Amino acid sequence: MTKFIEQRVDELENQVAKLELIIHELRGKKTIEPSTTTTVEGYVPKLLNAQEDLNGVIEFEGQQYRKVDREAHEGDVVVFDKSVKFQGTEIVTKGKLYKAKKGTLGELAFVDNEGDSANVYDGGITKFTPENVAVYELIEGGLNPQIPIVDETIEPLTQNQQRAAIIEKAKVFVKNIVGEYDSFRMTIGQYKNQCVIPIFNVNEKKRAVTVLIYGAFSKRLIFKGLAKCNPNDVFNEHIGKAIALGRALGLDVSEFEQAVQPTVAVGQIVTHNASDVYTITEITTDRALTTPGTYYELSSFDKGGTYIINDTNAIYGGVE
Repeated sequence: MTKFIEQRVDELENQVAKLELIIHELRGKKTIEPSTTTTVEGYVPKLLNAQEDLNGVIEFEGQQYRKVDREAHEGDVVVFDKSVKFQGTEIVTKGKLYKAKKGTLGELAFVDNEGDSANVYDGGITKFTPENVAVYELIEGGLNPQIPIVDETIEPLTQNQQRAAIIEKAKVFVKNIVGEYDSFRMTIGQYKNQCVIPIFNVNEKKRAVTVLIYGAFSKRLIFKGLAKCNPNDVFNEHIGKAIALGRALGLDVSEFEQAVQPTVAVGQIVTHNASDVYTITEITTDRALTTPGTYYELSSFDKGGTYIINDTNAIYGGVE
């Protein structure tokens, strides 16, 4: 009986959604349905696959990498030949691109789908070997004719400029899905064009963002997503929302999971020796002034026991 009622509720919800659209059209108002580019189709996840050209070249984060026959090094892109689940959650996706980096203990690591650091080889859960991992090394400018010549007169972006760009991209990612009405439409099972409402919860203390997606009319929980900041990374609300929403909908959010970490900037929240927290209000040539009134030598950051823990309200060249 309960199953019949739920099916009937879904059918009625679908009918109401259609009537709602008709009413909006008749009134000449802007429809609340987002463009088809942001419609999420059911439960099928959109995964990033390693697409090589005839020369074994792939693109990742705007740069090109060529396949090589060796073990991975820091800075390489790695692709695993199988997916791995842990406690029912897929933490590694077959065919997905991951950036190899140095772990906290000097090991070769990468950021998995949950935002945690994992070993490229011989991981306790993954157990990958060189035979299971395809390796791609960065092609320096000019080595591949498909890569445009780099204008050396243009200075590369700083870490904070890159950070600002990815924060803005995360905001756009969420806005394009949620829209101006804080709701969007998607396919749920066999029912198309269903209106859903995402509810975000930001917990700065736990450095986590969750999103719960409910049916607009049934009020039933349909999807949920969680983004928990890596202990070695700087928490940002906007990046967290993008990751949580993307995971809830099965979208690729690796670009946000592997966001560049910032250097010192005004508006960041910092901590010293994991005790009190302070907000940076001004930066001089050698100090970061904070509120409540104190300061830290710039040389003390990271290695000196002072760490940036939150940059949600940081000011990066006009991007806040």
